[in-house]
Amino acid sequence: MNLLFRVRRAKALLFLGKKMISTKEDYVVFMKKSAAAYTPQRVAIKDETVKCETEPDALFCAIPGHRALIEAYHFPYDAALPDRKNALAIMEHLTKHTFYCGVTKNLLPDDAAEILKNAFDLPYDKALNCRLKAIALTDILNACGIKALPVCATSDAGGCHFFVNVWLKEECRFLALDPSFHCFFSNATGKDLSIHALRDCILNHRPVTVNGYSFFGTKDFKDYYFSAFVCDLMANLSTWKTNRRGKKELSKVCGAVFDARVPETLD
Repeated sequence: MNLLFRVRRAKALLFLGKKMISTKEDYVVFMKKSAAAYTPQRVAIKDETVKCETEPDALFCAIPGHRALIEAYHFPYDAALPDRKNALAIMEHLTKHTFYCGVTKNLLPDDAAEILKNAFDLPYDKALNCRLKAIALTDILNACGIKALPVCATSDAGGCHFFVNVWLKEECRFLALDPSFHCFFSNATGKDLSIHALRDCILNHRPVTVNGYSFFGTKDFKDYYFSAFVCDLMANLSTWKTNRRGKKELSKVCGAVFDARVPETLD
């Protein structure tokens, strides 16, 4: 991390410090209070965060140097396996070796190299928020040659959560993953859902199964998660325009801008 980033992070922590959480126990209390005060929102598709289209040729390019992260952090990629199995295995590895906290003090650049260096196998005060989890997973998948993009989902009230949409080349479709809660989604017939298919099910009140959900290894807050972190946030879906992130995006907290339309297919 460069000196300028360290200064910016110190200023941010000074401003936000009292609102941030550094222990697992405090985050459980935070979730309990949030769930108790929760009121569902009425959701309709707006996509007001979308200002431009993606650049298809550059959307899934790997960041130089990220390929080395696969071996350095022992991510379980096997070229002989289909993308779905590899993506789920890589997400599980990320979950096992990093913590999640929605209000973490661990503010980091939008770069898997920095994210993993400052969170992998480290204590809970180094937990990652949903943006950092999604970017780390996206970067690792693209480094493996598995096309993936982070998706920013927001509500009209300002709530926000990040997912990852993974292109399964063997099946010619996307699969939505949530690396913060180690889960993916399926419909009433058991078919995996992309982020758009998930939104369609929610808006049309069709059943959705949350697969693999984990909150510190438990199913605690699962219903609250699905309502507040998923259903309420389907009004606006966006991604970054390109994955050709320059030094500015890779060295700054929230350096990447999520203002592009999320592709529904690559066909």
